[in-house]
Amino acid sequence: MNSVGKQTVKLAKANKSLFIVNILVWGVFHVLPVLTGWLSKVFFDALTGQAEVGFNAWTALTILAVANIARVGAFRYGFRIFMDLLYRNGGILRANLFEWIIGGKGARPLSESASQSVARFRDDVYDINDYVEAWVDLIGVLVYAIVAMFIMLRIDWQVTMAVFVPLVVVVVASDLLSGKLRVYRRAHRVASARVTGLIGEILGAAQVIKVNNAEDNVMHHFHDLNVVRRKTAIKDVLVHQMIHGVNSVAVAVGMGGILVLSGSRLQAGTFTVGDLALFTTYLFQLTDLLHYVGEMIARHKRVFVAFDRLNTFMDGAPEGALVEARELHIGEEYAEVQQAQCTEADRLQLLEVNDLSYHYGDNERGVQDLTFSLPRGSFTVVTGEVGSGKTTLVKALLGLVPFQSGEIRWNGEAVAVLDAHFQPPRSAYTPQVPMLFSESLRDNILMGLKTSDDSVQEAIAHAVMEPDLEEMPEGLETIVGTRGVRLSGGQVQRTAAARMFVRGSELLVFDDISSRLDVETEQQLWERLLDAPGERPTCLVVSHRRPALLRADQIIVMEQGHIVARGTLEELLESSPQMRALWETTAVVTEEV
Repeated sequence: MNSVGKQTVKLAKANKSLFIVNILVWGVFHVLPVLTGWLSKVFFDALTGQAEVGFNAWTALTILAVANIARVGAFRYGFRIFMDLLYRNGGILRANLFEWIIGGKGARPLSESASQSVARFRDDVYDINDYVEAWVDLIGVLVYAIVAMFIMLRIDWQVTMAVFVPLVVVVVASDLLSGKLRVYRRAHRVASARVTGLIGEILGAAQVIKVNNAEDNVMHHFHDLNVVRRKTAIKDVLVHQMIHGVNSVAVAVGMGGILVLSGSRLQAGTFTVGDLALFTTYLFQLTDLLHYVGEMIARHKRVFVAFDRLNTFMDGAPEGALVEARELHIGEEYAEVQQAQCTEADRLQLLEVNDLSYHYGDNERGVQDLTFSLPRGSFTVVTGEVGSGKTTLVKALLGLVPFQSGEIRWNGEAVAVLDAHFQPPRSAYTPQVPMLFSESLRDNILMGLKTSDDSVQEAIAHAVMEPDLEEMPEGLETIVGTRGVRLSGGQVQRTAAARMFVRGSELLVFDDISSRLDVETEQQLWERLLDAPGERPTCLVVSHRRPALLRADQIIVMEQGHIVARGTLEELLESSPQMRALWETTAVVTEEV
């Protein structure tokens, strides 16, 4: 069984009972027309006096009515349970995609734009569900075809062949066309993703486009992408319609064959009016089979594209992770998130980093053989020129990139899974470019955390945000806009800092958080954090600014991915030329700010 087959089976097993019930109910729906076709034969034969003993027209009509009511009932119930199956399957796929992006090991940067990624969540998941639907119908359709063919062969094999030979033609023609369909479907998806991706980029960079007077150039590019999309869409739809066209021709040929062959047989008395009614009824039902065969082949080709794209999206995930069964909480309240509690083992006494190394791909960019330690309550600043590896050091330490060698110890114990360990309440992190959601300021700080208003106010005070809140009429309920667009750069950074402070973690990691703060605000931030009553937190700070350097118990100087000096500010100004050069540069920056 190929990879697509294995993943489809695994997805079906995730909702095994519901999948089986769907097969049974839709099997009844598809098989009942066998009975209705036979009853049509009985009805017309009864009218002409050729019905079997014990059956008359009224009996046939009564049973026919019951059968049709049963089929309507099967459809209504089947539709409801299939929608349940569809949403559960889609939920599993999308939840696993989200899990890999935000809950997987290390950072999961998207391989394409957010808009293109959304298209995968929507279109590719739809194609997989569409394929599962085909398998739900398969058994019922096959049983119907086999039983109908058996009945028809018993009546007249030549007329039966007139119905089924076109079916073989459809299968062959559809298979020949389906190779092109897969190529055109992939091209269409890629072209559509580029269009939606550009739309997202235009919306996110409207000001940049405006100030550079690039509106016309952007629109021309957008037009060119849409031309490509239109062409690929036409090819995709054209091949799909060609398959439908072959089906329609096959049905017309089958109907013509029945009429031509049955005419002489009716005259000879070897074929009854009821037989003609049965063949005609079965032909229209077999039309669905013809469409089904073509659709099944087309869906099979499409699902290869869908699985390929989604598995590429989850590059590096274990095999089968995309279709791994999980609890979805459909139709019920989602379980309340349990907040992690700080235990004695979580309390940081000493963090040791030994020979930590990480490189991006096969190039030399990254960090090499980093060794340092962070005692409890210490304030350590990592500094260096742009591109020296400061941010990479932080990401490798926190497990946001998979470090390639080295060891990290928390209170003397080796940390096996970094990204799972360096989370609240052990560690909290604010990145270089904080991300805010288009929600209230309060929600952006808490992000679902259950805590008291006093804790929120304390975090806001540590982030030096009280003056900003006073100028916001709605205070903490102020909606910040997409990515915090309604806030200044400094307010975004301090909101992210408050988010970190409110979690009360043992280790606080800042990646250049003060880059958009004025000197006075930055000094206040460090003072409130470090000089507050009680035990001060352990801090690891990436910065090149004097307010942070002056407060440092330890400064780590980096250059080209290596630690070239370590010590106090006074020691480094004496012994490190790199530190002296950075210190002189920070004086200029401070004056400009």
